[in-house]
Amino acid sequence: MVVLEDVIVRRGRFELGPVNAEFPVGVTALLGANGAGKSTLMGAVVGVLAPARGRVDVREGRGVGAVPGYLPQDFDAPRRVRVVDYLRFVAWCRSSRRSPIADGDVATALRAVGLEDRAGWRFGALSGGMRRRVGVAQALLGSPSVVVLDEPTVGLDPVQRMELRDLIATLGRDRSVIVSTHLAEDVAAVAERVVILAEGTEVFQGTVMALAERGGHDGVTSEAVERGFLSVLGARVPA
Repeated sequence: MVVLEDVIVRRGRFELGPVNAEFPVGVTALLGANGAGKSTLMGAVVGVLAPARGRVDVREGRGVGAVPGYLPQDFDAPRRVRVVDYLRFVAWCRSSRRSPIADGDVATALRAVGLEDRAGWRFGALSGGMRRRVGVAQALLGSPSVVVLDEPTVGLDPVQRMELRDLIATLGRDRSVIVSTHLAEDVAAVAERVVILAEGTEVFQGTVMALAERGGHDGVTSEAVERGFLSVLGARVPA
């Protein structure tokens, strides 16, 4: 799991925190309006932003210090490079003497995202949904116990979104998956827990059902998630 303890992160004039949150095994949706601090929190989790105060622990069975996998919202790769060659390059970049990532790990990542038969394709020849799957595959290299996905379904058609949601749900069976999204249907479809940020402050942490109940619903639907989200932010909930 990922544990944030009194975390404060500063980026220019923006300050996130203090945030105290847990992201256990399963899928947790990270919600908030633009500028709420989602990208800043994800940056702290994956290690590209250092907290000014507090600590971020990524815990797995072997202890503390696992390196999370990360899919940025604007993921892209060279269009003329074959998928397997791109993933081999990423694996080489992330390898160390103590933790090498071999071709077998690349094959495992491709199998996890259902792209074994596209390994020899050039990246530019893939559909939008397949490109996002390549992005997820590179995030899985090294078998991280934590995977952070920033807007993974953005720009995809309904079929591609459904397929990627199924993949995210599968990943959440044995690892912590943090998904930042603006789509209530993503939350209703795959998430078990929700963390909501507003202006750099954590304002809600709990199950998706608890969020739906905040919106006056007793079942998890995209409408229930939207109403719960608006209720948490103190916005007017449409009748």
